[in-house]
Amino acid sequence: MNPPFALILSGPPGAGKTTLSSLVAEEYSLSTVFEADSLWNGVVCGLIDPWASEALDQNRVLVRTSLRAGACLSEGGYATVLSLHATPQSMCEMAREITDFVVPVHYIVLRPSLAACLDRCAGREGDPRHQGALSDVEAIRHLYAGYAELGGYERFVLDTSALSISESVALICEAMARGTFRIRAEEFS
Repeated sequence: MNPPFALILSGPPGAGKTTLSSLVAEEYSLSTVFEADSLWNGVVCGLIDPWASEALDQNRVLVRTSLRAGACLSEGGYATVLSLHATPQSMCEMAREITDFVVPVHYIVLRPSLAACLDRCAGREGDPRHQGALSDVEAIRHLYAGYAELGGYERFVLDTSALSISESVALICEAMARGTFRIRAEEFS
């Protein structure tokens, strides 16, 4: 049995989070995927578009909730993959929650080219895994911009533009085994 861990798999719409999270999880004997988008989809009344500037407080709460769920799952022995939009604006919230994890935490920002993200978003209509997924080109461009320049967090970026899905899964699993993307709360200051 594999030792538990948490992998926060982040990136803009169309980066491959949904596809890669379940495929990465399948590589481990006891694993789970937590799709954080389900929290945004679960807001019944008062949802603010997550890319809107006035959504900051809403997004903080939902990011923290996602991370708490990930901590519980990984503490329960699961190799846990969190599919989550976690931009630098979320880093403060992430630091608070990551201190509560008792397992190794890895953070990967999938960042293929903008063209690849737009193409993938356009091509996923009709895919049941992406029902209700964002397809507005300007919103996607805006969200992508939040991942374009990460400054000190660039070490967590993985460009999958030229990689196949299986190559991406293999690279992620190998990098996690080496600890390449392992994080600690103090890195998110």
